[in-house]
Amino acid sequence: MVRFIVSILVPDRTGLLRDVTGVIYALGGNIGQIRQTVVNGYFHLIFTAEMQNSNTPDTVRGKLKNALPNAEVVVQNCPELRDPVIPTGAKFVVMTRGEDRPGTIHGITTFLSDRAINIEDWMVEEDAGQVVYIAQVTVPENTDFRKLQSEFRAEMSKRNLTAIFCHENIFRATTEIGPIRALLNYSAADNY
Repeated sequence: MVRFIVSILVPDRTGLLRDVTGVIYALGGNIGQIRQTVVNGYFHLIFTAEMQNSNTPDTVRGKLKNALPNAEVVVQNCPELRDPVIPTGAKFVVMTRGEDRPGTIHGITTFLSDRAINIEDWMVEEDAGQVVYIAQVTVPENTDFRKLQSEFRAEMSKRNLTAIFCHENIFRATTEIGPIRALLNYSAADNY
């Protein structure tokens, strides 16, 4: 078996995910991790797939381009990573809100990068005339979280942004409707 990572960018329409998965299935492939989103009318999909060794990146790219003639398609070999590329740690959510200004995203990402905090997921949306930036991040182990949280708020305040930096479970518990036990993946078998 060979493993690929595939990225597709194409104007959005109904049925795109079906068409992509149909091509991979026809090639005898199995999709692993997948992330799909639509931004400003463009469908973006990134996923991993395992297939028989007879498939090459060029074969997969050609079949996808035939099914999606207007798409930009990138297919690369994707061997399993033996050592983590990024440090391990706990998952946190970073959220800022304020007026849209040039350099805001760069300022937020510089703050995180300077502290070896990896961005796992990122989203920017407009809400009532303001821009909301939300990121799921991995904070390295042994980080002084209270100090980090305080520094983040202070730095974002300089940019006239309100800021939240909290553990993902706290974020879920305060933003999702449902029993706390379910939000925290708690079961009666857990020993706390």
